[in-house]
Amino acid sequence: MGKRFHRLTCCLSLLFAAVPVLAHHSYADYESAERHELRGTITEIQWGNPHIIFIVQSDGVVMRVEWVTVTGADKTSVSKDQFAVGDELIVIGSRNHDPERHIMTLVKELQIPHKNFRWRSPSRDRTY
Repeated sequence: MGKRFHRLTCCLSLLFAAVPVLAHHSYADYESAERHELRGTITEIQWGNPHIIFIVQSDGVVMRVEWVTVTGADKTSVSKDQFAVGDELIVIGSRNHDPERHIMTLVKELQIPHKNFRWRSPSRDRTY
């Protein structure tokens, strides 16, 4: 009885520990097929995991853009020094369904026109 209880407790602990990880990667609040274009100025860059974050000012609205991980950027040959506060940024991605939440994710494309920088998601045509 003791070993069974211990095994059950361990299995349940592992299951509950995994729930926050699954919740983090839920895109249920976003329309994955949406191709919304945001054009604005970068006001802040948070280069770290779990996602690289750009805060973008566009027509009086501040939008939080949740991009890839640092590893994901590295895999596509993108580095932090390619971005700067004040750059004009064009983002194509998906907005949150709630218009009061100014968050974009599932980024399909990023552009910085004056630097001739263009990044396209390797999975941009895939639905999430």
